[in-house]
Amino acid sequence: MIPVAELALDPGRGESLGPGSGERMRRFWRLALAAECAGFMAGALDVTVEYVKQRRQFRRPIGSFQAIQHRLAACKALVEGTRWLLYRAAYRGAPAEDAAQAAGHAASSAERVFIETHQMTGAMGFTREHDLHVWSMRLEPLLMALGGAPSHYRDAARARWGA
Repeated sequence: MIPVAELALDPGRGESLGPGSGERMRRFWRLALAAECAGFMAGALDVTVEYVKQRRQFRRPIGSFQAIQHRLAACKALVEGTRWLLYRAAYRGAPAEDAAQAAGHAASSAERVFIETHQMTGAMGFTREHDLHVWSMRLEPLLMALGGAPSHYRDAARARWGA
């Protein structure tokens, strides 16, 4: 995997965040994952909408076909659902259940949105000529971070019911 950025740490300047800080950082990490997924999904959806407006089939833009419109609407609902779960969790200070729900929904939604957007662009998103690859290349590491959607959902259930 190609690194997206480098972070230079000075181990001599670190300070303890106190007891319980690991779990707190994990909750905010989940929010960061959800935020990044929401942004990626929104970007991918915007690029796809522009593509289906211009791509023509049977002398009509493919975006005018009802089946494509329904798929785009479903993707938009997933993006907005992710965004609102993220906002709720952030507003509440990232409680364990809310953060895990936001991250789980973001991971499972991102997977679906990227399948749909790649299909609607005729897999052009896997080429460097189309901007969809920008978000697709980063998606896999995001989906696997902190154990992926199953881990997020399992932790949400534990936070809710103590199971």
